[in-house]
Amino acid sequence: MQELINLTRKLAEKRNEYWLENVIFTYQWWILLSLTILPWLLWWKWVDKKRVIEIFLYGSLISLYSILLDDIGSHFILWIYQYQLFPISPRLNPIDLTIMPVTFMVVYQYFKRWKSFLIAQMILAFGAAFIAEPLFSSVDIYHILNWKLVFSFVIYLLLGIGNKIVVERLVHMQDRK
Repeated sequence: MQELINLTRKLAEKRNEYWLENVIFTYQWWILLSLTILPWLLWWKWVDKKRVIEIFLYGSLISLYSILLDDIGSHFILWIYQYQLFPISPRLNPIDLTIMPVTFMVVYQYFKRWKSFLIAQMILAFGAAFIAEPLFSSVDIYHILNWKLVFSFVIYLLLGIGNKIVVERLVHMQDRK
């Protein structure tokens, strides 16, 4: 166990050193900072305040699963992130804590009926997997190592659909009371 502790300590030191020398205040870092703040400001301006708790629950579940899946992918070295907002985690928190929940919440809010939701969710999944991920790769934020974008597409699609099922059931349970 002591060897793991020492390696973890050394990894944290190297991560901090790399971040201070190569990441902070780069244009990629500014992109990540903007992506952490701006979407939440826009979301709050446009969210349906009558449904804010329901919509936020939906987004929170998306964020929770995004963090879990990102941790799994990072652990198995399926991808890496060269640029981080902060060096405390191997995951890309601006995406997991902002972009994912906010974009999914927008779809959930505006496409209430299943048919329109499924179409919008497919468009979101396609855009996230085949446009956003390659875009993040092109600016060196995201490096795919042992992953296929089609897997991301399927995961994005299932995340949106699965969370809609869960949240709608919870809302209906609450309405029956």
